[in-house]
Amino acid sequence: MKNWLLPLAIVYGLGAFVHAIFYQVLGEGAPFWMADAYWVGTGISLFGLAQSLESQKKGRFVPVYFAGGVFRMLLGLGAIILPLTLAEDPDFSGKAMQFVAAYLYVLLAETALAVYWIKKL
Repeated sequence: MKNWLLPLAIVYGLGAFVHAIFYQVLGEGAPFWMADAYWVGTGISLFGLAQSLESQKKGRFVPVYFAGGVFRMLLGLGAIILPLTLAEDPDFSGKAMQFVAAYLYVLLAETALAVYWIKKL
């Protein structure tokens, strides 16, 4: 197992756990599981790609992670937020805020892990 995969899985598991707790406590609206699955899938793929390119040539992790992160954010907006907008969902604001909160959590956690991993090299 890669040295970044276990911490990344723990971060995603904690995010899903907190998400489920908020859903249980609030009892309103559907949990945003599609966004959670999107962040997990694209996060592991992006880390794996950046790590494999870094192992081939030093100095590639940061540009690949940054460009991939921007691309990932745009794809997330198109895949999650755009359908909510087009469906004219009455709870659009709540679901959009849930998406943004999940994105910020994942972004901060992955960035901290990336900085730790790069410094360790």
